[in-house]
Amino acid sequence: MTYRYMPNQLTLFPTETKQYDMWLLRELLNNCIAHSEYTYGGRIYLNEYEDRIVLANPGSFLPGKIEPVLDPGYNPPFYRNQLLAETMVKLNMIDSQSTGIRRVFRIQKERYFPLPDYDLSNRQQVKVCVYGKILDENYSQILFKNPDFDLETVFLIDCVQKGIKIDKSAVKYLRKLKVIEGKMPNIFLSAAISETLGEKTQYVKNKAFDDQYYKDLIVKYLEQYGKAKKKDIRILLWDKLPEVMTDKQKEDKIRNLLSALRKKNIITTDSKNQQRSSWILVSQLKQE
Repeated sequence: MTYRYMPNQLTLFPTETKQYDMWLLRELLNNCIAHSEYTYGGRIYLNEYEDRIVLANPGSFLPGKIEPVLDPGYNPPFYRNQLLAETMVKLNMIDSQSTGIRRVFRIQKERYFPLPDYDLSNRQQVKVCVYGKILDENYSQILFKNPDFDLETVFLIDCVQKGIKIDKSAVKYLRKLKVIEGKMPNIFLSAAISETLGEKTQYVKNKAFDDQYYKDLIVKYLEQYGKAKKKDIRILLWDKLPEVMTDKQKEDKIRNLLSALRKKNIITTDSKNQQRSSWILVSQLKQE
């Protein structure tokens, strides 16, 4: 199907493309044929969804993970089906020495589409998901503005848009490129990128306020209403915490804020029973 999208903010007209590149699909399907573990007696599956196609074949992924394959200098240790793979290469059905997978990734990169996802959680099956639509316009805008980014860099940016955890060195590297902001694990597009994309509102929702801001809110609430249950503080702060935080992270944040105020002797509880107690200002308690 034809897919329309806006890869940048500099044009009034959307880009039109097919949801999937036909060479890409043929390469991945032929890879399934060439690298299946036929002794398992399994099948090759191609499942089409509204926005993605998932291919699966029996057998483990010989490189172990996808990152090494993106390195231009990578060579596979061996072919599982040597004769079959060599014959398919001679017939131009597949590229040799894993260059096909790198080309698949480059095609998606050049289309500003998400990179393929390789699911290797099952050691007896290789599953790859190819996206036929944009997941995050911010990702596409970054690729459009930075066409010289190599596949390894785009792979890291793709992980960020999908919420996939990356290590500290990768985070440090992306910070140098000024494409992310936030604290681990809640990293997101930087302010500069968000402003160029016209997404200042989402940036504000993602960015945390200073802790003092939240503490002041709690104190002002207690000054006005006298006391507050934990659920009242939760309602007060919940929507003001960054959207990128999980529910558990928000709960932990609120608990830490209350604990910090208590240690500074600013607030305390009016009962030792945690189920029934309320938070009050120490100054109000002294007045009583």
